Amino acid sequence: MSKSLIIEKPRGESITYYFIAIHNEPRIEDLEINYQALEELVAKANKYNMKLTLMFTPQWADFIVNNSGRAADLKQWEKQDYEIAAHHHCIRHRGVWDGYTCLPKEEALQIRRRIGRNETYLGDMKDYISELKKLNPDIHSGCLNDEGDKNILPDEIIYDTCSGYVNFGEPWSIRMLPRNAELGRNEFVSVGIVKGVERRWLNHSLIMDDETLENAKQAYSSMRLGVYGVVTHSVKIQAEKMIKFMDFLHSRDPKGEKCKTLSEMIESKLLPEKQIDPYK
Repeated sequence: MSKSLIIEKPRGESITYYFIAIHNEPRIEDLEINYQALEELVAKANKYNMKLTLMFTPQWADFIVNNSGRAADLKQWEKQDYEIAAHHHCIRHRGVWDGYTCLPKEEALQIRRRIGRNETYLGDMKDYISELKKLNPDIHSGCLNDEGDKNILPDEIIYDTCSGYVNFGEPWSIRMLPRNAELGRNEFVSVGIVKGVERRWLNHSLIMDDETLENAKQAYSSMRLGVYGVVTHSVKIQAEKMIKFMDFLHSRDPKGEKCKTLSEMIESKLLPEKQIDPYK
């Protein structure tokens, strides 16, 4: 088990580390307008010297790489050390499924019909990760909606933010609502074996509206140690709230020194590690 390298917060000053991830959703008809929201988030991060973890569903792969302007943006984000990561909407997601699953095609479609959805099966999780490798051939991190079924994780994904366990106190299954800002609190990295591959998880809270924005501010401000994780979607109204949170973080961390990508947080050994059984 690694030892924590975090020092305590000086009186009156927050030194809590944080990561900011952006979920880019699978609705094809929304990609153009959501890309504009993504650009606004990137512009704010650049202004504040913050590095984002950009998590894409497979629908974004061809949308980006087949357009010269967006492909150039991707290369620029990589030069700025942004992390290009994966996002997955599984078959039990109440919103739009991204079309990929580890289950047989007919079983997956039956589950979607029971939810009231009639969608197209696009492939298994090998097909899923192949699409995302168009964006990042070395992709190894993301948020894959694996709280309920770790078997959806492709071998490539070794860092994730959907463990189903909280990352403070003792490891235990999440009993919090997704909007609870405490979910962003990380005092350790959860570690477990899935399909023979060692994985590591941090958690995040959601910033979607004024309530979740204010709650995230309070949760972050209350932390003396650890890493705080936040996620929003590249949807205009949510991006606006995240931008306000970035303004708040900038007031605490003017040089963006405490902002790291998801992989940097895990690999920097800022936190100790705790073993979990991912299947419980």
